[in-house]
Amino acid sequence: MLNRVVVMEECAQISMLLDFYGQLLTKRQYEILDLHYNGDCSLGEIAGQLNISRQGVYDGVKKGKEALKAYEKKLGLVSRFTKHEKNLRSILENLKEMKNMDNKDNLNDMIDICVKELEKVIIEL
Repeated sequence: MLNRVVVMEECAQISMLLDFYGQLLTKRQYEILDLHYNGDCSLGEIAGQLNISRQGVYDGVKKGKEALKAYEKKLGLVSRFTKHEKNLRSILENLKEMKNMDNKDNLNDMIDICVKELEKVIIEL
């Protein structure tokens, strides 16, 4: 069960990297990774569809993944996006809680927290 979770997490990670950096790959690498991770095709299915060997597909997946991870290491766009998304979700939850608050002091504290978190996100953009 744990292996399945790890595989699913890697698939989600590669899919996100592909969204951010896919256009920087060769056309063939992008096509192979897109079919494998977004289209959920097996290596054999991709080989048949693209009329290349299964080994060629395997090499394309391996090299494509390495390239995506190298782009992320250098540019860090996915990690920044993930961090900002987490911060914005936290702010949203705080704003939802504020709707139910009666105490003005607590409400002002929550507003201050939201403002500070938004300022951090804006500065990091």
